Amino acid sequence: MIRGKTTFKCDNCGHKFIGIDAELGATIFTAPVKCPKCGSMRTYPPSWFGANKLFYKKIWEEYEKNNP
Repeated sequence: MIRGKTTFKCDNCGHKFIGIDAELGATIFTAPVKCPKCGSMRTYPPSWFGANKLFYKKIWEEYEKNNP
């Protein structure tokens, strides 16, 4: 489900950009989108204290395992 747009940060190159805020599965989390600068899927919506980044590490690992 698309909920609008949100700011993302790329963990690979640090680029910040606006992307589509799409629901990840049936959760409250936003699905990562490809970084327009470097093409990495290791993106996340930044949050206070880096809590999102910790959660998104698990998502990236699962994505990379299923999309070598």
